[in-house]
Amino acid sequence: MTHRITLLALDGCFASNVIGFIDLLQTANMVAGRLGRPAPFEWEVISLDGKAVRASNGGMLAVDGRIGRQTPGKVIVIPAFGSPQLEPLIAAVRRYGRLLPWLRAQCEAGSTLAATCNGSFLLAESGVLDGKPATTSWWLSSAFAQRYPKVKLDLAAMVTRGNRVVCSGSGMSHFDLALHFIDRFAGRDVARTCARYTVLDDQRRSQAPFMILDHARRYDPLITRAERWIKANLRRELSVKEIAGHVAVSSRTLGRHFRECTGDSPQIYVQKLRVEAAKALLENTRLRMSDVLERVGYGDESTFRRLFKRHTSLSPRDYRRRFGVAR
Repeated sequence: MTHRITLLALDGCFASNVIGFIDLLQTANMVAGRLGRPAPFEWEVISLDGKAVRASNGGMLAVDGRIGRQTPGKVIVIPAFGSPQLEPLIAAVRRYGRLLPWLRAQCEAGSTLAATCNGSFLLAESGVLDGKPATTSWWLSSAFAQRYPKVKLDLAAMVTRGNRVVCSGSGMSHFDLALHFIDRFAGRDVARTCARYTVLDDQRRSQAPFMILDHARRYDPLITRAERWIKANLRRELSVKEIAGHVAVSSRTLGRHFRECTGDSPQIYVQKLRVEAAKALLENTRLRMSDVLERVGYGDESTFRRLFKRHTSLSPRDYRRRFGVAR
């Protein structure tokens, strides 16, 4: 059985989300052919008006037709928008407001809607993600959760699956999304072979190891001073009272500033800084684990391992094996 995939081409989208997705579908057809099976996929690229669109890299994406010309495929793929900043992203979501009723109608008619990276904002805006799991670009998670409180955001997940809705995480996670559908419609053996041909890791279940500590939601010189002092003193135990004293405010005021600026309490933020420091040491040095712990201010290895895994989904050893560059 051949499954038709419809890919939306939108002005300002990531070209690779469309072209790279199709490349993997084509690879799946090739692999299936070598196994003596019929091609599992066909695809089409459509835009709002049937005209080519300009992607975020400046290149033009040719399309096969426009929305509404014919019944879309079993899966409709929404690409990410090229800007990593929130304001241009929300502007793009508003600009494509006329697309939202069409998305809702296709979901109700039985199509699966799939979004990659920040394309999940457009999917959430349509309302079809309400009450369902979703993931998105990790650096936009706070804005996503605030704008779409009814969506069950699972930021760590690389791919989330709900009732006729699928989302993938940041950046190049459209490859993970494509492999998900290849696995679903063509079989695990085809998906695994596609991953090997294209040198992709088809075992990625979480984007947590790739996250960078969330930057402040807004500039706050008090937080900047506090963070600079914390980083210089990570080797030792730090209390909220001591941090507050260094920046000359009460513990309560410090907590309020941290929550407003970062979304975290001072204690949680210090934990995140320790994990970030440990990640850098694991990536770039051959220090023994005991030395890493000493430099980031932890004496209990088992406690730190649990903390590290909670934030990265990997143990320190697995993280070093995967991301370490020191030899």
